[in-house]
Amino acid sequence: MTWGFTCVVTGGGRGLLVRHGGASVAEFSFGLPGDPVDGWEPDDTEARLTTADSFTARLRHLPDDGGWTTTVTLDNSADVERALPALGMAVTVAPGWCGWAWGSDTEGFVLVAPTDAVGPCLRVRVRQGFLRVAADRPAFTATDRRGEGLGDGVAALHLAHPTGSLRAFGRHQTTLDLAEVPDADAAAAGLPDWLPDLVVAPNDEVRLETPDLAVVPGPGVRLATEDTACVLTGGPGHREVAVHGVRGVQRLRVTFTPALEPFLAELVTALKSRRPSAVPSATGALVAAALARRAVLDPEAALDWLEREDWLARGDLFGMAAAGIVATETLDEALLAQACEALSASPAEPGRGIVATRLWLATLRLGVPPLDLTAVLGDGMEAGLLGGGDEATWTPSVLGLANGFGGGRLPGQPVGLGEAEAGLRAALLRLVPEHWAVRARASEAAERASALLLADHADGLHPAYDGLAWLVLGEIGA
Repeated sequence: MTWGFTCVVTGGGRGLLVRHGGASVAEFSFGLPGDPVDGWEPDDTEARLTTADSFTARLRHLPDDGGWTTTVTLDNSADVERALPALGMAVTVAPGWCGWAWGSDTEGFVLVAPTDAVGPCLRVRVRQGFLRVAADRPAFTATDRRGEGLGDGVAALHLAHPTGSLRAFGRHQTTLDLAEVPDADAAAAGLPDWLPDLVVAPNDEVRLETPDLAVVPGPGVRLATEDTACVLTGGPGHREVAVHGVRGVQRLRVTFTPALEPFLAELVTALKSRRPSAVPSATGALVAAALARRAVLDPEAALDWLEREDWLARGDLFGMAAAGIVATETLDEALLAQACEALSASPAEPGRGIVATRLWLATLRLGVPPLDLTAVLGDGMEAGLLGGGDEATWTPSVLGLANGFGGGRLPGQPVGLGEAEAGLRAALLRLVPEHWAVRARASEAAERASALLLADHADGLHPAYDGLAWLVLGEIGA
């Protein structure tokens, strides 16, 4: 494919800004150890030169008609082996674009895709060297722990092993190829043929057809062999497997998805140990949504817990959703009417259409005057998906949402996507009408997002439940 992107060196040689059609796509900032060499001047290919103790680091760029190549080298001038200094790269995705990253140390890529079309996309692939996402757990940024991350649309990656060493007079080199690809699926080109889907359905297994490679399971992973294949099983959550080969050791994150109903039942039991007045509205909505689908161990106890709080007084969408479910469970027509009135008076915001649809269905069940969906949905994407919008109009937006989850087929994780936003986007993808041509792609992306989010929570990596609440509320037919 032709190269339709342009690259500009920024930040005194530290950064590389990629544009498409004159607008920013993403900026890559390279962290080289040490200080700039005195008297050194950049040229057309060499952007930065630094030294730290016995190490010399160089950052080079080589443009061509078919793309762009960036090379980072680290030389050890000492006559003894030394621990590698930190060598990394941060990617910041521009508005209108989304990112997806995967690295197994010896293989990896960063994909930057539009949020309103299937492509074209920017793929940054490691041709030689090292690439690892600096924080691959949780897959989504924790709501109450943003300070520990890098923010929305930002991710950090290691370009050298963070605990590795370099031999005497040795060189470490990482070469990155920037290329244009037509869609997210094309980012998979060049991945090992033996690499299976690393996101596993509940109670399923991973098969590694690797007769020439040694597989070492990490904690929580069980390994069995069948002929020349390695069969991996594990408990719910993100786990690690090492694959030893001629190119070195590949570090794979395998996600074992928990079964939703048993997972929710156990989680709700734990959440009910706190007073309902002491938990955020999202927690109440999650307990209510689990009750609605009977994914609780004791429905009567769950309903009693919910009835001890005035969720409508919270004044937010989660509170309205919880109140609507309580009204349905208790056949309280007055409470349901109040929830509908509160929603109708609330400002437009993401997720409003999901709550509105649940309340509308509740009015039909209880036989009360139905909520006026046309007045509540407005004219945004939720209205297009829930209100019979034009397929051609909303297909680009659906494909853009799917891009945010690697198109549903790629290994890896999103670049700086929060837990709450991930759950809401997954819920929206599940609302795509069955007769739309993009339904299959939307479902794949929603399943990938759901699996990663559930595994995050199975590992206890999120202190809040906003995204999980949206995920369960979004299964309107359940």
